[in-house]
Amino acid sequence: MIELGAVAAISALVAAGCADEVTADCVLVKPQPDGSYVVVDERLCNSSSGSHSAYVLRYGGHRAGTVLRGGTTVRPKNSRIVTRQGTIIQRGGFGKSATTGKGGGG
Repeated sequence: MIELGAVAAISALVAAGCADEVTADCVLVKPQPDGSYVVVDERLCNSSSGSHSAYVLRYGGHRAGTVLRGGTTVRPKNSRIVTRQGTIIQRGGFGKSATTGKGGGG
């Protein structure tokens, strides 16, 4: 029989080797009066148009429809960052980043 302490230690080692996955949403930079953010098409955050500064990626948070509450504009380190449409923004580990693209492993 394996002791619970040993199982917990093994679980911690396995988890330490895996990067967390964080979801990113493209939102309007200016928050709504209630502090939430309006979610827009993620292509607007990748756009090279002059209106680019009106949109920003927010990481984490809780999304309900087209509204995002919470999250941060600070890119998490050692995390695999993926948009809700499946675009990989950054792979986990040592600050390496990947070009955006659909699917793939981290």
